[in-house]
Amino acid sequence: MRVKDLCMIALIATLEYIVFTYFSYILYLECITFTIMMIALYFNTKIAITSSLVFTLLNCLNMGISPWSMMYLLVYPLYSLVISLGKKLIKQKVQYAIITCTLLSFLTGQLLQLPYLLVSKNITYLYLLAGLKTSLIQAILSGIFTSICYHKTAKVLQRWER
Repeated sequence: MRVKDLCMIALIATLEYIVFTYFSYILYLECITFTIMMIALYFNTKIAITSSLVFTLLNCLNMGISPWSMMYLLVYPLYSLVISLGKKLIKQKVQYAIITCTLLSFLTGQLLQLPYLLVSKNITYLYLLAGLKTSLIQAILSGIFTSICYHKTAKVLQRWER
């Protein structure tokens, strides 16, 4: 790996960590999915996945090691991979990016409930149902956020990528 790539990974992981941490103080506004998506769309797959992995490791150090914080190690690098694989399609229309971010934001809220399976299947079902309202609101806000911020963020990332 080149030094330039390592520096880019460190910068992007730091940006993702800052976005995750500071936007988590605003109820229902989950901007990390948007950030992960934009990085995966405008950088190569290796940088996108590695930066999200570094971000989630930093997040685990901050939150502590638990089944729920470990879910981030699976979710966000997987999102980076999926978006990187579909970037040609997603970049075709803004609507595709809005739908992608909305769907992934909804899934984040639901997937992070899965560690409750360690406790009980019934408790997991209850948490999934209880978290449905929050996940739906998060998804809608992420879609709106993407529709507002996509074009300007894409312009900045296109310049930063070079």
